Amino acid sequence: MADKLTAKQQIQAMLDRGWLWRDAYSDVLVHPHDYTLSVSYDREADTLTFSPELLKALELVIPTPAGRNPRYWRDEQKAKPTKR
Repeated sequence: MADKLTAKQQIQAMLDRGWLWRDAYSDVLVHPHDYTLSVSYDREADTLTFSPELLKALELVIPTPAGRNPRYWRDEQKAKPTKR
């Protein structure tokens, strides 16, 4: 399993994926299409605080095992014929 990212590394990863600083002097990152999804960065403590809306959205994410097609879970849910 991969090592955990620090808050600073997570911020950089989010920026690399298109997240934006709310403004030039802010420590708040926002999703480019939905500004209710945000992360506050505490530089002194190197911690992140997620908005309630982002936490709710993250509950909907279903992780896909590495190397698997994103359709993996849907394929697994298909009924398999039973042997008689």
